[in-house]
Amino acid sequence: MTIKKILNHTSDSIATAAIVLAGASLVSRVLGLVRDRLLTYHFGAGDVLDTYYAAFRLPDFLYNLLIIGALSSAFIPIFSEYVSKGAHARAWKFMNTSIATLGTIFFGISLVCAIGAPLLMVLIAPGFSGDKYTLTVHLTQIMMISPVLMGLSAVVGGALQSMRKFLLYAFAPIMYNLGIILGILLFVPIMGPTGLAVGVVLGAALHLIIQLPALFESGFRPKWEWGWKEKDVQLLLVLMAPRAIALAAVQLNLLVITSLASELSSGSVAIFNLANNIQSLPIGIIAVSYAVAAFPLMTEFAAQDNPDGIARTVASTLRMVLTWIVPIAVLFIVLRAQWVRIILGTGNFDWNATITTADTLGFFALGLVGQACVHTLARGFYALKDTKTPAITAIGATLFSIIVALLLMRPLGVRGLAFASALEATLNALILWALLHKRLGSIDDNRMIKTGLKLFGAAIIMGFIVQGLKNPIAYFVDMQTFWGIFLQAVGASLGGLIVYIGIGLLLHSEELHAIIDASKLHIGKLNRIRVPVEMTDTSN
Repeated sequence: MTIKKILNHTSDSIATAAIVLAGASLVSRVLGLVRDRLLTYHFGAGDVLDTYYAAFRLPDFLYNLLIIGALSSAFIPIFSEYVSKGAHARAWKFMNTSIATLGTIFFGISLVCAIGAPLLMVLIAPGFSGDKYTLTVHLTQIMMISPVLMGLSAVVGGALQSMRKFLLYAFAPIMYNLGIILGILLFVPIMGPTGLAVGVVLGAALHLIIQLPALFESGFRPKWEWGWKEKDVQLLLVLMAPRAIALAAVQLNLLVITSLASELSSGSVAIFNLANNIQSLPIGIIAVSYAVAAFPLMTEFAAQDNPDGIARTVASTLRMVLTWIVPIAVLFIVLRAQWVRIILGTGNFDWNATITTADTLGFFALGLVGQACVHTLARGFYALKDTKTPAITAIGATLFSIIVALLLMRPLGVRGLAFASALEATLNALILWALLHKRLGSIDDNRMIKTGLKLFGAAIIMGFIVQGLKNPIAYFVDMQTFWGIFLQAVGASLGGLIVYIGIGLLLHSEELHAIIDASKLHIGKLNRIRVPVEMTDTSN
């Protein structure tokens, strides 16, 4: 395949797009775990990692608030509408005006936050003082360059998603993590902890650069055009506002959690983030990949005024996501200590930190299903150009989470903060489901109920099998070594997954049949998981 064909590669089904996105996301998330392992090896769960994660919170807040979610919910529907109508010149003009307008906004906000970092850090990490506080401010000011770069990258990625050119878009997170890893390996020995912030900026630059060749090959030519008076840019800003409010609620939750964790024992901020990174692994690989792949089809059905098509797309995507996520949640709960020790247990990361992180991961896993569903359910509303409803539900769930966190932080420590986050995700998903169901009339209810009963039934039996395999495997391996723990975790996981798949197939789970067919890479069988219309019902 030539470079030109690679750059112009398009995914013609949700299944193939999800495979591309999931594969790249897997690599990116593995690199993320390598990044975390390097961080814990060098610094342990102590003051330096506390400052790094606290400093990361503000640029990450802006990235999630103004960029990743708001742009995906607002930019893609408008750009996709131009592309679907063949108005490519208008699409590129909209792109240029969006870059000029949003780029200016992103730069201005980042500059203000960098200047105001000393005051903002008092609010974000009130438990920090002295050198710990000073270092947090310093790292934050350097990292504030990254939201500008990531904002431009998000616009580019939105255009590529609209044209179903997912390949280089999927590689962007890989480059981001590589930049941070280079910061740890190359810059930290020279600059100390400052090298961590420089690595974040490098990663953001690589995130943007990797996507540009596909964009230029698609016909885009950069031109500085102000868009304040353009109707589509004004619509973009109007659509972004409610989504930004929704994300502000979610990010506010994380800011409050960071603030509360800074009041707990040293290392609590780091432990919360490390456990969160592990539980985010399947969300990024599976839930986000399927939701992103399905979104362009949802927007097409919305443009055709076809709510039934949207409903079937949402339902099919949710069923596939749950088929993967439910057993992973079980493995995180039952084997939490093993996986934390394998991923992070090295260097200065001691046993006490391992146990606390493992327990925190277990509480996070209770909300894994809810987290996974939110990504698809929210995009159902975005396809309808309704960004207000997800905003309202997110605000309500966040307020509930903050109250729970305040009640549990003293008796449970950082574990209570994770449990509050799990409850927030579950509540948000349930409310979104109910409201979207009311909006569309149905979300393929019969299939959803049948799938849910099969998956959760198989997962419960799987959990008992995994727990039962732990001790027999431990008898044959040395549990004081990395490979002993690894073999116990992998052996118990494989045994449980075999049981899960076997029970699912006996119950005629169409989603498991579809996944198995897809793994064979036969194009004819791959079409069975094209959603929403082509999925064959094998439940009978």
